[in-house]
Amino acid sequence: MRKIINQEQKDKKTHRNQLIIGLILIGLMLFSSAGYAFGERGTKTTSTDTLDYNGISFVKTNGYWNFNLNGKTFITQYNPVEVENITFLNTMLISDYTDKPLYFSGTSNEPIYEINRNLNSFVLRVNNVCMENNCSGNFPVKNCSIDNIIVIKDLEKNNSLEKIYQEENCIFINAGIENQTRYADAFLFKILGV
Repeated sequence: MRKIINQEQKDKKTHRNQLIIGLILIGLMLFSSAGYAFGERGTKTTSTDTLDYNGISFVKTNGYWNFNLNGKTFITQYNPVEVENITFLNTMLISDYTDKPLYFSGTSNEPIYEINRNLNSFVLRVNNVCMENNCSGNFPVKNCSIDNIIVIKDLEKNNSLEKIYQEENCIFINAGIENQTRYADAFLFKILGV
């Protein structure tokens, strides 16, 4: 047989049980928050990659490779080892772009942004151009014999004709959209002498 308890004793027991469950839940929340804060913070700060290439220190931070060359900081998506298989004959150096306009022809924004982000402090200005009179857009027409132009042409994915080459003052990057930034970084490393 069960002991008969009055309403006051029943309320005290219910209140005590609710208090115990509440304290347990508060403790779980505190410990899980502390574990998340200390555990996640420790793994994120140790996830930096470093690479020494030709005496230049590359440090990967937030998905981008940072390096310093002649007092200037550069930021690229790829490091020189990742683009070593991209070779091309190039006679242009960073001095050929310094204090001169740089023009882009093409529709892919990512490689243009990659090059512009790194050369913007060197060049006089950056503009889009047309290479012939009948292109879409209201851009000036420029040619390779006078102007520094980077032409980016989209190729189909996994096209074996991907390449980068120079004709007069123009650099042509012919690559699939997924590889255009790799080719842009190969171009940057080449003109910087990395």
